[in-house]
Amino acid sequence: MDRAKDSKGELDGLVAIALDPAGEPAQSWNIGDLCDDDAARRKKIKERIIRTLSGATLVVHAGLAGLDPQGLLDNGCRNAPPTAENGGPEWAAVPFRVRVVKPEDETSRADSEWLERYRVAWKKSDEGDPIEWLIVDKRKQTSTNEHDRATSPQEQSLEDHQDLAQDKAAQIASRLGLPEPYPRMLAVAAALHDEGKRSSRWQRAFNAPAEGGPYAKTRGPINQVLLARYRHELASARYAANNAMLQELPLEVRDLALHLIAAHHGGARPVIGAEGFDDLPQSQLTGLAQEVALRYVRLQRRWGPWGLAWWESLLRAADQQASRELDRQEPA
Repeated sequence: MDRAKDSKGELDGLVAIALDPAGEPAQSWNIGDLCDDDAARRKKIKERIIRTLSGATLVVHAGLAGLDPQGLLDNGCRNAPPTAENGGPEWAAVPFRVRVVKPEDETSRADSEWLERYRVAWKKSDEGDPIEWLIVDKRKQTSTNEHDRATSPQEQSLEDHQDLAQDKAAQIASRLGLPEPYPRMLAVAAALHDEGKRSSRWQRAFNAPAEGGPYAKTRGPINQVLLARYRHELASARYAANNAMLQELPLEVRDLALHLIAAHHGGARPVIGAEGFDDLPQSQLTGLAQEVALRYVRLQRRWGPWGLAWWESLLRAADQQASRELDRQEPA
């Protein structure tokens, strides 16, 4: 609030927007909303903002300041961080950029340095059509979450990605000298970890090409509304549970393989979202999520919290190594 008051004479119009978990605008604020001169009204505004931000993503105008040149919170910084227009060499270290673009001004998404990560309709016409897009681009070869790792300068089929991840998992197991059946367990988990991406919902939400699929990596952009909180890891674990490769594993490591698949993006510890499935009623989805949580409890008792996290890191490393190898390749 104090930073907003400092910026009152410099900024005009919209300065912040809250996006709900589906990626849709939930609330927006002008500079006047944030710096009311009346202390009591300012307190009520602050309380409303806090309620709105529960589970939301906040996008803030850089002119509000309070960020250091690396984009981190710093109450001592009074000026806006550098931008593509006013920044010096510090800007090269920032892995993302934000643009406001009108549909008629859009150019090709092909770019030597940037890949579109996300877009939201910033302004709409009376008919509901976007007249300005807020677009977030990430630097190529940078990933901060699962959606970043699923977008790439070039597409990759699901079969190719899982084969590559399986190879990486085998290399990791070999270097660690894991005894059987653990190398085989890790390879099976890698071979099946993204099966949930076969879903038509996932393919459409990630803007996969119509031909040559299913895909594990696409150029995006991602349609968060269409994705509807669908967790491909949960779908992958559901598929793997009945897969012949997993059924051939010794009984004592099947649970571990299923957990690694469900947890390879950081969820399932013990809770994972169970939404967006088109072929199951909510009652069955709740049952799947409960199975995931109970499996986590069983495995923690056996391996301990750090031991189980170590196993999770092996599949995650194989998946990320496979993704980085694709990003290093020149686009076809």
